[in-house]
Amino acid sequence: MSEEQSIVLLLEERVELAISTVQQLRAAKLELEAEIARLNSNLLQRDAQIQDLEDRNSDLREELDSERAATSDERSEIRERLEGLMDVLTASDESPVDINDEIIFEAETDESDADTSENEEPVSPRIFGSV
Repeated sequence: MSEEQSIVLLLEERVELAISTVQQLRAAKLELEAEIARLNSNLLQRDAQIQDLEDRNSDLREELDSERAATSDERSEIRERLEGLMDVLTASDESPVDINDEIIFEAETDESDADTSENEEPVSPRIFGSV
């Protein structure tokens, strides 16, 4: 073989290797583009899911605020009704409080207390006005 032929064969091998490498790179590029398209599709689906969840969350917040307002209104109404009932009960009370009524409480002395505290003064009965 001549030196020129071996150089030509070597160049042909290099060209075939370069063509093979280019074909492999194109195939890898197509795979990567397909993967990117799939990931973009997933991303769009997740964005749609997130938007849906945010919309539902907003709706739930509005519903919660509405229920809280209704509960507050209901509490106010119950409070007003109770105050009205208390006013009616106060107005209809036929036996007004007599300040002169007294309740007498007598303190009982415990014998063990008397032994331990001989210097203390005895407890006297107390008088409280009725309410």
